[in-house]
Amino acid sequence: MARGKGWNMKRKLLIAILALILATSFLATPAIADTKPPAPAEANDAKAIYKLAQDKFLSDFRVYEDKRRAINQSFKEAIDKALSDARSLSVSGQSQMQKRQNMNSRQTAIIAATAIRDAAIDLLGLPPIAPTPPAKAPKLEKPKKPKPAN
Repeated sequence: MARGKGWNMKRKLLIAILALILATSFLATPAIADTKPPAPAEANDAKAIYKLAQDKFLSDFRVYEDKRRAINQSFKEAIDKALSDARSLSVSGQSQMQKRQNMNSRQTAIIAATAIRDAAIDLLGLPPIAPTPPAKAPKLEKPKKPKPAN
């Protein structure tokens, strides 16, 4: 029996030592530093500048699109009015000359509305241009181990 108690004691001591080694290895793990260098401040600045430029671009683009939509909406209304006026003027029993005058007035109204729309879009200018994203930092090459000559 004494021999059994001695073995149990050695076994408990061995387990305690293994537990202590495992615990210290887990505690030491966070102390190992990452060998990857931190991102330089310039890269962060470039990303921040790009983010601000992208936000400004999006807001400018929304404003541009809203104005363009308003121009196109007024163009559509002018075309619809020209077509409805032409329909209201055309009645059965018209002479060929009256039909041509109605078609010419409709065509003139459409040409005028198109010219007004084109001029308004030209005054609006070019749409805003999206900013260019910052260039990525080049990857660091890992030193290649020389291959042994066979």
